[in-house]
Amino acid sequence: MAPSLRSKLRSVVTDHLAAVEQLKAEPGGDEFMGLIGSDKFIGTAFRPAQYHMLTRLILLKGEYLHRLEALFEVASGLHKAALEQRTQARRTSGALPKVATARSRDAGYDIIGIDESPFSGIIIETATARDTARQEFQLFLQADTACRCADIARVHLPPVPDLGIPLFPTEEGYDPDSQEVVYTSSGIALRAADPVSVAIILRDTLLQWQAQVESVISDVEAKWWDPPSDPDEARRQHERTTAVFKISATYVSWHVLADAMNYWGHATIHLTDPALKAGALSALKHVASAQDEILLLKREYAQAYSASYRQTAKANVRNPQNRWDPLPDNGHAPDVRGAAELDAQEGPADTQTTKEPPADVAAVQKTHEEQETDGSV
Repeated sequence: MAPSLRSKLRSVVTDHLAAVEQLKAEPGGDEFMGLIGSDKFIGTAFRPAQYHMLTRLILLKGEYLHRLEALFEVASGLHKAALEQRTQARRTSGALPKVATARSRDAGYDIIGIDESPFSGIIIETATARDTARQEFQLFLQADTACRCADIARVHLPPVPDLGIPLFPTEEGYDPDSQEVVYTSSGIALRAADPVSVAIILRDTLLQWQAQVESVISDVEAKWWDPPSDPDEARRQHERTTAVFKISATYVSWHVLADAMNYWGHATIHLTDPALKAGALSALKHVASAQDEILLLKREYAQAYSASYRQTAKANVRNPQNRWDPLPDNGHAPDVRGAAELDAQEGPADTQTTKEPPADVAAVQKTHEEQETDGSV
């Protein structure tokens, strides 16, 4: 059984490398693969053909990762059975105590301390390949998400509205004794002179702006999405589009809050009135709390995006006769397709450009242990 598993592992690795080389051999493939090793791979404004290659590479890596994980589970099960059989035989002969020596952890056997069996070497090889594939899969997803988020924010999202928030202490015209009242979108009355009210109104305005995303997604999908015939894959593509739009919207909101935190933070330093300063510090805490909530939301959306791609990869492996592959015109990513069409109307870009990668993409990355726990990889 061990030789058969080792042969299967070799076949999985060889087939994957061949598929990657085939992609590299296509027109533009060599240039695209060269981008992967660059420092600005995450943040590259991929041309339409390059984005198509990126999504194909994500699926190739996701399918490869699924096969390696399946092999690891089989090898681990056989390894455990072999150890139990050997331990039982030695117990019968009195050669070993009744306590087994194999160490384990939630995600599988502790590779460093693994007991030897006919399958231990295969477990180590498979785990090494799996961990590398997982890291590459996440890298490609980061590049994908950064590219889509940048285009969504640039082309598709509505502009952030005029905030219309009350004056903050130290701003010209601020009156600490003003009795003016301002209202949230739900009709809650707030005293305008209270610095905390400024933070609450800012947060509320951004939440109302984010609420427009659903209708924007519907419009973009109606214009540029080419849904697949398989309803499950259509659902997954819609999930990915929804997730990446929400990541982009929360990214924009986070930066609006960050700008406010920076501006108000510097203003607070110059306040001398104890009561005003206390109120300003409370306002800053409200802003920081809103930023923390946004980071949690972005993490959830990124996990959903990753999980959806993993599900597509798994479906391709399990049903190769009904596999789905990315469309050359990027109709599977309507925001990308739409941005390309709108950009073409304005004239082609002269060079390959890079965009600042959305901070949320890096911020939501977790350790392998966290990813395995929540199922995001």
